[in-house]
Amino acid sequence: MSYTRQPLLTGVTYFLTIRLADPHSDLLLRRIDLLRRAMRETLNRHPFRIDAITVLPATLHMLCTLPPGERACPRRIAMLKSRFSRGCPMSENRSSGQIKRGEKGIWRRHHWQHVIRDADDLMRHRDLIYFSPVHTGLCASPQEWVHTSLHRDVRAGIHLPLGLHNSTQAKPIAQRPTTRLPNETKQIAGVVP
Repeated sequence: MSYTRQPLLTGVTYFLTIRLADPHSDLLLRRIDLLRRAMRETLNRHPFRIDAITVLPATLHMLCTLPPGERACPRRIAMLKSRFSRGCPMSENRSSGQIKRGEKGIWRRHHWQHVIRDADDLMRHRDLIYFSPVHTGLCASPQEWVHTSLHRDVRAGIHLPLGLHNSTQAKPIAQRPTTRLPNETKQIAGVVP
């Protein structure tokens, strides 16, 4: 079998979903200032551009673009999780493995990561991020959600998500594109924590 070396990707944009271990927690919103500080510290150490972000009670969805010549997204995610976790108490429901590894049990160990392929893929994932509070039942329209970069994008005149051009109501989920997470049966478009 031949080995093909992957070219170094430059300026790669990723769609990321990072979840808390407890899907019913609201820790990310209760400690939003800590999350913002952890994000700033991570950006200072390992720069990247946040193209779109929405913070839900137990989930963070983000589009981020790495600097040219870099593709180390996991290091950035680990630093963000670590910086946030330092300001939080230990979880009461830690597994024996988490205890052995000295983990606080706040985050799921793995995250969802997708490389954005083209402009259409970018638009679909940006829409997914901005509609996620609606799909999880947290608000009636994306504009109502405070913890999102949608407001920044609207002020800057950047693409509005599907359904926001002429209306304040979200498109029904049946009309939205869906993607399956590996080893999970949840639809990303539904973003059910």
